[in-house]
Amino acid sequence: MTRIETAQGAFVYVAARRWFVRDMGRGDPVVLLHGIPTSSFLWRKVLSVLARDARAIAPDLLGFGFSDKPAAGIPPVRELATELARLLDRLEIERTALVGHDLGSLVAAAFLEHWPERVTHLVLTNTSFRFERWRGEGWTLLSVLRIPLLGDLAIQFARPWMLRLAMRPFLADPSVLDAATLRGYWEPFERSFRRMLVQLVRRPLFDSVELERWRTVVLTRCGTGKIPVLIAWGAQDPQFRIDEAEHLARGVNGARFLAFTTAGHFLPEERPRALGRAIAVFLARPEALPAPR
Repeated sequence: MTRIETAQGAFVYVAARRWFVRDMGRGDPVVLLHGIPTSSFLWRKVLSVLARDARAIAPDLLGFGFSDKPAAGIPPVRELATELARLLDRLEIERTALVGHDLGSLVAAAFLEHWPERVTHLVLTNTSFRFERWRGEGWTLLSVLRIPLLGDLAIQFARPWMLRLAMRPFLADPSVLDAATLRGYWEPFERSFRRMLVQLVRRPLFDSVELERWRTVVLTRCGTGKIPVLIAWGAQDPQFRIDEAEHLARGVNGARFLAFTTAGHFLPEERPRALGRAIAVFLARPEALPAPR
């Protein structure tokens, strides 16, 4: 296997494409998938908790972070799931627990659709299977990027403080985004992610039909006697609201449900240790966590 180690993680080559992967610990594998506009950096503190008892792996999805940036832009979710399967093959992982945040949860659901035999547990955090919620409500900084020419100009002149401004409404405690943390989230923008983000906001990576199908996959393939599922949510998320999380959890017989009342959308950043411990308990004894009310 072609693998180049660095201080932050490893570069792994799969079919001429380069992935960046954070890979820690030993034991049964658990793969953590990030969302928009983040990277595996989002999971860095959760990884250290899980790595005490498991092999914890967080890749930068293709188009994000330090992984390759395809010329055509970030691949659709269904293709990201296929590419993830190839990466796991390269890492010699046959079966794994999957943890997804935001877009990463959709990639996990798409993976579950095609390779259910490879999934041992499923954890979904702060995502949505409703197409309209991915568009957001009202004006945001991302809305500017949808405008031709203006959006292209805006992303070229974007600076770290703008990323802080964009993330702030989605954090219950904005103070977690200190200077060092902001640099970690900003670094991919200096490595071609600017172009990826513009393409992303202008061309959805999925459609409403796929979202409904993936929701059905979670409802039918998870739960008691099947693949254990945990729905863990930052309850102060203004976009992917807690009501959808509760509804999804109640729809799966035997689902586990946790609401983190002092966290917003970026739950792995705001409550990493609590989330990591909850996932570790879930992987060992799913029944030890509460069911939805």
